[in-house]
Amino acid sequence: MARRSWSAPVAALALLSCAPPASRAPPTVSPSLTGAELGSPSNDEAVMRVTTARCERELACNKIGHGRAYEDQPTCLERIGALMDEAAGTNACPAGTDDVAVAACLLEIQRTPCGGELERSTNLPACTRSSLCRR
Repeated sequence: MARRSWSAPVAALALLSCAPPASRAPPTVSPSLTGAELGSPSNDEAVMRVTTARCERELACNKIGHGRAYEDQPTCLERIGALMDEAAGTNACPAGTDDVAVAACLLEIQRTPCGGELERSTNLPACTRSSLCRR
């Protein structure tokens, strides 16, 4: 049985204990933070998340396939993606999208029954430009 050498980890620990303490200066915050830097989804990410959720819902409602609302998944993603880009893309929401609003939109998509509002409307109320865009 081979013996383990503890000299390297012990040496590293000794070096760390001799290091000077970290600076105690408070962190500075830039006044020009964007929505993306604050953790909210980028416009592209929000559009993709909503588009994917909408197409997953369409699939669950049996609306994707030959002779249905969308021929296939890529067609759904393309058509719904274009609509969502108009609603929440960079040009529609220059200040970015609101992460809480995007989450509410995704929840509303999940809760919409088949044959309901999702099929009769381009956007659900929680998924419109006025709801998704930061103010």
